[in-house]
Amino acid sequence: MNTRNELFSTSKGYSFQCDRSSKIVLHFEEIQATFRIQDFLNFRRVINNIDIRSKIFDLSDESDYEFIEAPQLNIYQKLTLCQLIQLRELVNGTHFAIELNSLLHTLLFTESELV
Repeated sequence: MNTRNELFSTSKGYSFQCDRSSKIVLHFEEIQATFRIQDFLNFRRVINNIDIRSKIFDLSDESDYEFIEAPQLNIYQKLTLCQLIQLRELVNGTHFAIELNSLLHTLLFTESELV
């Protein structure tokens, strides 16, 4: 029995949802994290709130990296701007896949009730 449903993948990582636990598993380089849906949404918010544009134009050494923390998930990672952009792509692609699956499930469930 397949317990993994791939949600999204890039050249740097992938994500899937476990059928048994309904948790989202994210693999990105050295980061391997398992999220409940609310934790994933919070993590996505943190990643998307990082102002990459201002970091690109800031010439200081401190803006070359971003430290990502999610203590409840044991994530403590220093990422370059390129890695941060790649992680953001993976997280947002995963979110899109979850939303799309939810929408399709709702439409199919509603359609079957009408028949």
